[in-house]
Amino acid sequence: NKVKAKRKICWIHTDYSTMHVNHDKELPIWSGFDHIVSISNDCTRAFLKAFPELQDKIILIENILSPFFIRQQAELDDVSTEMLNETGVTKLLSIGRFAPPKNFEAIPQICAEMERLGVNFKWYIIGYGGDEALIKQKIAEHHVEDYVFILGKRENPYPYIKMCDIYVQPSRYEGKCVSVIEAQILHKPVIITNYSTASSQLENGKDGVIVPLENEDCAAAIKKILQDEELQNLLVNNTYDKDYSNVEGIKKIYGILE
Repeated sequence: NKVKAKRKICWIHTDYSTMHVNHDKELPIWSGFDHIVSISNDCTRAFLKAFPELQDKIILIENILSPFFIRQQAELDDVSTEMLNETGVTKLLSIGRFAPPKNFEAIPQICAEMERLGVNFKWYIIGYGGDEALIKQKIAEHHVEDYVFILGKRENPYPYIKMCDIYVQPSRYEGKCVSVIEAQILHKPVIITNYSTASSQLENGKDGVIVPLENEDCAAAIKKILQDEELQNLLVNNTYDKDYSNVEGIKKIYGILE
């Protein structure tokens, strides 16, 4: 109401089925926008279930990324002293806010189970947020200090993605996770948990794998993937055949600005 503009557009970046919705209070605000942009079909369905009246305003524009920029940034820094190459040790990486949706506090228990299953790995986490103390508490609680490493905030995360062997997103829910797409752009095998919009994030078994959200089942599934070199190679090779930039999305933005 305090902005004067020819077009007012807002973006939905989350799964609205996970949100507490006050329909009557929110509807007048959403109605004030000319367009409501959703980043995936699953996000669209969840939003319209809460606000069916806004069907005519919503438009799908998936995340727009620059593969050239991401690959260029990945070459800028040497992070080999932080993520050591060790024979027989698989380097896992997760990136995101230290907040409940990302579910990073589950990583220590997943790692404890993977250790019990005989997996040789190290799991690195990039990010920051209010749940950092909880994640550290869980690391100590499950005695996985030699397996889980919090790297903290990084302005340029791409060299770390380049350095890892597998990218893992253990989220409870997502809209469409950008860091997963960035890992695919850098031709890494990706693993995501089975949150409600997971099927719109990747093609399961083709350019990534969806694993159970429950910690023990998740650990068992990750172990299976780590032992399947043929599957990992397939996931990597398929990322070369897919365009993750979404140039068409730029055209859509220009279209709704006219």
